[in-house]
Formats: sequence, C-alpha cells, structure tokens
Amino acid sequence: MATSDAPTAAEAARIVAASVRERLPRNWKTVEALEPDRGTARPDLEITVEAPDGRTARLVVEIKQVLERRDVGRVTDQSRSMTTGHTDVPVVAARYLTPSVREALAEQGLSYVDATGNIRVVIDAPAVFISESGEDRDPWRKGRPRGTLKGEPAARVTRALLDYRRDWSVRELVAASGSSTGAAYRVLDYLEREGLVVKKLTRYRVTDWERLLRAWSADAAFQTTTRTMAFIEPRGVESFLRNLAEDSTFPVAVTGSMAAREWATYAPAKAAYVYVSSIQEASEQWGLRPNAAAPNVILLEPKTVGDVPFVNTVRAEAGYPVAAPPHVAADLLNGPGREPAEGDYLIEWMKANEERWRRE
Repeated sequence: MATSDAPTAAEAARIVAASVRERLPRNWKTVEALEPDRGTARPDLEITVEAPDGRTARLVVEIKQVLERRDVGRVTDQSRSMTTGHTDVPVVAARYLTPSVREALAEQGLSYVDATGNIRVVIDAPAVFISESGEDRDPWRKGRPRGTLKGEPAARVTRALLDYRRDWSVRELVAASGSSTGAAYRVLDYLEREGLVVKKLTRYRVTDWERLLRAWSADAAFQTTTRTMAFIEPRGVESFLRNLAEDSTFPVAVTGSMAAREWATYAPAKAAYVYVSSIQEASEQWGLRPNAAAPNVILLEPKTVGDVPFVNTVRAEAGYPVAAPPHVAADLLNGPGREPAEGDYLIEWMKANEERWRRE
C-alpha cells in the first residue's frame, strides 16, 4: 500500500525529466513533452536529447506506479511498440523499481528511472551512459513488507521448490517443506510477483530454479542465518572428514568447497564448513580447538533456518553427510575469496545434470 505522499504519475514524469537533464553535460540540450501526440502509440513522456554536434535521440518513457518482476515482459513489449525510429530509446519509469525489476529491465535492454534515484539510461548515438543507485526499498510503501526469502519459513519452501522438479499444490508444498499453510501462501505470493513461480489453476511451478537459488542466497546468506565458530583439527581436514563419516549423535551436513567437490571440483579445499545442531556439542565430541587465525574446520549452527540445512542430505563418496546441492551452491555464493566462483561452477554442473540432484 502506497502512502499519500508517493509521487503521482505527473510528478514521476517531472522527476524522470530532471534526472536525465541534471546528469547530462551542460552543453547538451533536452526538450520534454508530456503525453506527446503520436497517435495510438502515445508514451507518457518524451525527452529529446541533443548533443553539441547536433545529433539527437528520443527517450520514449512509459511510467508505471508499480511494476512487478512478472510484468517486465509485457511492459517491455509495450515500451518497444511506442518507438518509431532507430534513435528512439524505450525507458520504463516508476516511483520505485525493485532490484529484481531493474535487473530484468536491463537484461531486456531497456533503460529505467525511478523517483528514488535508481537510474540507468543507455543511448547508442549520441553516446550516453548514465547509471546511479538510489533506494533498495520503497520509501512510500507502508504496511506488511512485500516479502523476502529471509527466515525459516521461506527457507523451507524455497528448498522444497529447488529440491523437487514438479508442480505443486499448496497442500503438497506444505507437506514436503514442513512450513505452515500461511507461510507457504506468503512465500508463493512473493515468488509469483517476482516471476519466480507461475500459477496455473491451483498448482505452482518454478520458472527458473537458478534465479530462485540466487535470490534466496542473496536474501539469506549463511553469515546471517547461522552462528559460526572456527576451529583447528591438528591431524588435518581429511582426518576430520574420516571421523565425521564414522559416527555422529546429532545432525551434520558438510557444505562449501568440501561438499561441492562431490559434484564439481573447482580447486583444492583447505577448510571444511559443517552444519551442526550444536557447536558446543560437536566441538567437544570431535576434540576441536578454537582457532580463528588459521582454521581448517568452521562449524555452522543454524539460528534462523531451523533444520533446513539437514534436509535431503546425501552421503559423500567417503561416507560423510553432505548438504543438498542447492544449499551448497547458495552458501558458496556468499563465501569469501574464490567461493562465489565455485558457486557459479557448481550451478553450471547443476544445470547440466538436473536429473542427478532434483527429485521427482
């Protein structure tokens, strides 16, 4: 729900015009026309940009109060339909554009501007590139937040959607994920608005599991969802993993590089990241020594995602339990150093071997 001080369409048009005008060099000229008379293909705003050498381009602006990620394709077609020449540049504007909407517009080759200062305008000739960041949340929206993938309910639903390749009813998703019915509906509503799931009659389907995985990883980094402590195993990490394979009286799941090498080895791993239900219990049982300077074992104790890291674990070739590939990939994307590149590498393996990790 927007508040009464949110900019109107006319105010948004003035903000867009000023945003472009103020970011061009002083010897460039702009001429703005609100709802120019161009027949049936009439944009909300038209801005003619003139370079010092006389070359011009025309920004054809479509203004939306609210734009969801799922509507980007339709708006892209609408915006391009209003261009009439090779110098016309389609631009989408709104009071606020979410990061995922901005990303989708850029992927479609569209320029965009919002009233919080997010702007990306690209003109080939005369050459113009304007890019600035504004807000990452809608300052005019009140009431319940529009949603994220943070927290245990979202983690449960997301992992089920990633782990299984199928269409879902809400009842089936609740049973498979262990979430509440209300949480499942809230997460699905958010994912539908983000274009990450589509609903046909009463069933839901993931549209792009890679984008869903990356969105969840961005919202729920393991550094914010777990308590972590670093340790040293004097006999080495491989000795530690052999002991891990023998017996454990509590839930365990290896993640990070040590886990990823089961499917897609990127480079030798120097430390083992391990989910445990209790850091104190695990470190005492395994005889680990705290060592923040040069650790080879990092224990992760879930604090906001419940038992999700232990769902659908698999056995490594050496016998120790490994977190499911989506969870490992999400953790790597948030890791230090080369680990994000390892996450990308694992995702490429997952794309080529979907039948080996997604369940039916």
